[in-house]
Amino acid sequence: MNNSKNIEFNSFDLIAFIWRKRKIFILIGVLAAIASSVASFMIEEKYESTVTLYPAKSSSVTFNEVISEDQSVSKFGEEDEAEQMLQILESGVIRDKVVNKYQLLNHYDIDLEGKYVYTALNKTYAENITFKRNNNGAVLITVMDKSPDTAALIANDIASLFDSTKNAMIHERALTDFSIKKNKLAKLENEMQILRDTMSKLSSMGVVTNDAYNALTEAFVQSKDLKTKNAFEQKMKMTEKYGSILKSFQVKVEFLSERLATMETSYEQAESDANSFLSHKFIVEKASASERKAYPVRWLIVVLSTISSLLFLLIYMLFSEKIKRISN
Repeated sequence: MNNSKNIEFNSFDLIAFIWRKRKIFILIGVLAAIASSVASFMIEEKYESTVTLYPAKSSSVTFNEVISEDQSVSKFGEEDEAEQMLQILESGVIRDKVVNKYQLLNHYDIDLEGKYVYTALNKTYAENITFKRNNNGAVLITVMDKSPDTAALIANDIASLFDSTKNAMIHERALTDFSIKKNKLAKLENEMQILRDTMSKLSSMGVVTNDAYNALTEAFVQSKDLKTKNAFEQKMKMTEKYGSILKSFQVKVEFLSERLATMETSYEQAESDANSFLSHKFIVEKASASERKAYPVRWLIVVLSTISSLLFLLIYMLFSEKIKRISN
């Protein structure tokens, strides 16, 4: 009960103290409001533009006859793809291209004679250009700039640079893969051609397959003409001598044909990855020039500055009052 009375007394005492000093509080409040208003009008105005996009799930066109849902080019990416997108958007490759294209060193009024020119540039870039995911999993590219048109242009350009940057990263690896598979395919095709040439030579020598040998034997038995009979006999002898070799080559051709079919599909996939320039994003909304400034919010600056000044004054005056009482 006593504690409750003490709290009420202290609260009443504080209100009474403020009321006694109300003229000072009013004066400081008015001065703070005027000063913060003047200061807020000295702050450079900035306009905001935002691109909203989703990453694609697949980064290439698959040549498999049966594809899974994740391999579809129309599938939206999920958390992993969104995180990859953010990493690429924040990369120095994209930042350098934007800095050079829009001459941001001059545009941001960076002191070129300063000691840490590019540190200041990167800090200003990070303050004005941000990347984040929203609650729906979309990636937002937000650009603040003193020019509404420049803000929109930069935001849209960064979205476009995402595709070219990711394609360059994919192609760097895909070209090596494509080169390896191209050489491997050429080697298999050469092996196949050697096998076929050898089988062709055996055939020209009269060597036939097992099925043809049975028919050849029957024709030999039924043949009446001596010349024809000798020709059949010659083929039978060649087949008996080299037939096993022809059979082994047939097995090799069947096996090599399967490898060639698989390699051709793999080669087509590698060729597509190395030469195609796919879009890896779905743009929900492009950036447009804003009609209203986004920064600064002058009324908020005035309110917060005024309240802060009054609180500081109150603390200072209470502290001074306490010191006087202790001294007395």
